[in-house]
Amino acid sequence: MDTNAVIGIVIEALKKVNNPRFFKTERGYQGRFACAMYDVMDNKEIFPDDAILEEEYQKRLNEHGTRQRPDIIVHLPTEISGLANTTKNNFVVFAFKKNATLKKAGEDFYKLDIMFKELEYPLGIFINIGTLHTHIDKYRGNYKERLHFFSVVMKNVELKIVHAFFKNAQIEKQNISG
Repeated sequence: MDTNAVIGIVIEALKKVNNPRFFKTERGYQGRFACAMYDVMDNKEIFPDDAILEEEYQKRLNEHGTRQRPDIIVHLPTEISGLANTTKNNFVVFAFKKNATLKKAGEDFYKLDIMFKELEYPLGIFINIGTLHTHIDKYRGNYKERLHFFSVVMKNVELKIVHAFFKNAQIEKQNISG
């Protein structure tokens, strides 16, 4: 999987969530983002054709090693892949928060780390809605190279996106206009 290509489609999908109404709630934003992400995914050849995006998919301890309910995942379900191993064909896991406090962001970072460890997701995306704080500087987990942080805000009908990530153990930030 080409991480840069995936980040590109995430940014493209973020830009499609441009109605101020969707910035009022985490669930509303997440739902609109999922639609935008599917639209963008259908026009790119980054994931296998049978890969799907699922919201709030309940993981089961006996099958997945965790009871997490990630906000969104992109994967190839075992019934489609024919593989019984649930650590294979996982592509991206997403966590969304609306105006995340440091405590709430930390809780999501912990949950993402579990998904990295138990299900071997190669990429995790944290999206903080309604603020320009990514909270990247507060991440203390073991998967810095797998995690990308976004913050999105709509101010005066102008969409602002911040993308932060670790590169060579240093924090990199990009400001993106919608």
